[in-house]
Amino acid sequence: MNIRQRVDRLCERLYVTAQYPSQGAVVFVDLERQEIREAYLSRAMLRDFLGGRGGNMVLLYNLLEDGLDALNPGVPLIFGAGVLTGHVPGGPRGNVTSLAPDSEAILDSNAGDYFPAYLRRHGIDHLVVYGQALRWTLLKFEHGRLEFCDASRYRGMNNIELTGAIEQDFDCHEGRNMALARITRAGEKQVLCSGIMAGPKSIFARGGSGAKMGSLRLKAVLVRGRPPEFPIDKSHREDNKRIGRKILSTGVAKKVLKTVGTPFLYKPSRLLGALGTYNNQKTSWHDSLDAENFDQFRDGMAGCYKCPVHCRALNRIPDADETDPYRHGDGPEYVTLGKFGPNLGIDRPEHVLRFNDSASTGSAIAWAMELYQRGIISDADCSGLAPNWGDPVLIETLLFQTAEREGFGDTIADSAQAVERGKYPTEALRYRMASKGLFQSDPHDSRIIKAFALGLAVATRGMDHLRNRVTLEINPRINDDPDYKRELYGAAVSAEPNSYIGKEHSVARCEDQYASGDAVGMCRFNTKLFNSPSLPDSNDFAGQLTRLTGIQFSPDEVLLAGSNITALERMINYRIGLRVTDDTLPQRWFDEPIDEGPFQGELIDRDEFEALKKRYYHVAGLTEHGIPGPERHERLARTVTGFSVRVELPHDLPGEAERMVIVDEVVNNVAGLRQTVCRRYPELVDRMDDELTLAVLNGQTILSGEGEAKISDGDQISFIRAIAGG
Repeated sequence: MNIRQRVDRLCERLYVTAQYPSQGAVVFVDLERQEIREAYLSRAMLRDFLGGRGGNMVLLYNLLEDGLDALNPGVPLIFGAGVLTGHVPGGPRGNVTSLAPDSEAILDSNAGDYFPAYLRRHGIDHLVVYGQALRWTLLKFEHGRLEFCDASRYRGMNNIELTGAIEQDFDCHEGRNMALARITRAGEKQVLCSGIMAGPKSIFARGGSGAKMGSLRLKAVLVRGRPPEFPIDKSHREDNKRIGRKILSTGVAKKVLKTVGTPFLYKPSRLLGALGTYNNQKTSWHDSLDAENFDQFRDGMAGCYKCPVHCRALNRIPDADETDPYRHGDGPEYVTLGKFGPNLGIDRPEHVLRFNDSASTGSAIAWAMELYQRGIISDADCSGLAPNWGDPVLIETLLFQTAEREGFGDTIADSAQAVERGKYPTEALRYRMASKGLFQSDPHDSRIIKAFALGLAVATRGMDHLRNRVTLEINPRINDDPDYKRELYGAAVSAEPNSYIGKEHSVARCEDQYASGDAVGMCRFNTKLFNSPSLPDSNDFAGQLTRLTGIQFSPDEVLLAGSNITALERMINYRIGLRVTDDTLPQRWFDEPIDEGPFQGELIDRDEFEALKKRYYHVAGLTEHGIPGPERHERLARTVTGFSVRVELPHDLPGEAERMVIVDEVVNNVAGLRQTVCRRYPELVDRMDDELTLAVLNGQTILSGEGEAKISDGDQISFIRAIAGG
């Protein structure tokens, strides 16, 4: 069943009108045929998955054809905004979802700036694009109308050039009466570490969203026109004011985010001796990159749509050539600071300001530098370049080459997939700082803080801290109050950061809180447990969800929806071949202890880590195979696909699959169900195809005619081993 058939089937289950106040449409866009259709998600989907990231996953689960490469135009690219996006202070965020070209897992990226809020306020909750356009295309939304525009003239433009050209061509200004999601040259050339810009600074990064958008020949999505006003009552307005005050009253917002932005996190990591340096060969670096050393370059602070924090630093490099377009800009963030500072051996702020690229690009360059250092790659492999540590000229050269896929930049452009694409030998994987094929998102070396390590290993999109980072593990006031820590995480959690005891509870609670925050549209820095225990949480989300939708939500229901989202993501990852063995960490962290600083000697103990991981699965409501069990899978399937058949497998089938599984894709007969089981669980193929494996449908053995034996929602089927001989 191809993507168009899947869209048809899904739309049969969706609605033609809004199901609750403030609901926006799901807009399906076939780029190849230039066809558009609209539908609305169900109230049950809102209840169980909220929207935004959660709604995106519901759509991807239904529309994904098993076995396709991430860059295949039959795999959709989905933009989503949360119910609160653009309606609540600190809630400007949205997600982009697909399969990841730059990992082995799902693509799911969160960004702010203007685009998600404009999309939502203009009546679109989700935008699903698929099919490859016949020419480079710009989608323009204005006053409820969508137009396919020729984007040929914008090919090859970078972010600065493209924004200026579109503002001129369409008589608009970003952030005033227009928002734009766009790719640059890197996305056009399917650079795997490229992202989609959501505004001047914020980027849907991590996983290769830019390459995915480029594979569809979609240059940009333009939402033109000021966001329409949405009527809200007095209680909603007062609660918005309370949430704004709650955010600004926290020390982290008031004292650091509003003044220096996220680079304040560099110094705590440095003092802990946990900065990933030289591709995590070392863990300490210079104080020259502490946040205060960027003060001389900072000429203001900016923020996303209606966010009261304004945590984004504006920078300008003094005495730079006035014709240099990179002499000023936004950022850097803590992640960029770490990935292009200690990770590459750079110690001067002005160099980091100039690079200011994505985390994955910095990691790809660091990986190359270590491989060159160890002699695994040579000058010839690097097209004549010598990728040595701490060389700012080389790094800038590589960044431009990567965007164009020229010279050694073509290898960097393959990011964490360089071995799979034949650019590096297999030996190089030993030094790849990645999990599930995705480079680590942040510069914090997590051999010390075991909750950090667990979170990176089990994160559904790969080695990413934003999925579940227990940042309060390094807060002494919380660690010194065991009762308060228990209240935060729902169970006892050790006060020692390098202990394995109880860390499963803190990771699982953060995971639920952050997933629900993403789904409603809240920024991570404005969400409880990420840097502060006093930020908006599920109580605040529940109140505003109820006001905007007219559907009563409780705080527990919001957290449950967060858990459901992660469970569904793990179900998608299982479909595309990931297993519990993929919930792991780079080999270095198991084998090489930290050799400096206050936690010298720390590493990840394999046995302790595996035990911790198993405890996490239990707390998160997953089986030992890291996926929902049959009962939970069945409940989720009722909402997601509207179809569920219980399948009991033979006792002697090998592999990791459960004895009881749920088939949640509509099948018409037993033969089709057998094929679906084999496709979803490839480790079972040999035995399920055995002629001695018989099907028993609702208690009746099918001895012949499996193609005529009809399957319906709610049926139960067993595959049993027949006795043969005579």
